[in-house]
Amino acid sequence: MQPENSIQDSKITYFANSKIFPEEVIIKCIYWYTDKFFISVDFEKDKYYKIILKPKNELSESKLSFYLNKLSNDLIDFKLRDTITKETQNIRELLIAKAFSNYVSEEEPPGMIQ
Repeated sequence: MQPENSIQDSKITYFANSKIFPEEVIIKCIYWYTDKFFISVDFEKDKYYKIILKPKNELSESKLSFYLNKLSNDLIDFKLRDTITKETQNIRELLIAKAFSNYVSEEEPPGMIQ
């Protein structure tokens, strides 16, 4: 059974399933919260990452609830970005290789060369 996400003592506690969200996704996502929160991440029971967000400045209960929901959505967003990056890795490598490969033109450039 997954532990409950919560807001207690002006802190957000979020549990992210490690089978769904790899560590890299979590770190990339929570980085964007460092301007407003002090953050700690622990690995619990080989199944979950326990993410604790403690506000740097006082936030209302409604704002904390907003950030709890935002974190949930942002983790999904970063997971999708990670999936797309992995699925399109070969295409990006081919495009970069093509862009930087030696270009040989069979036509003379316009204008006169002296």
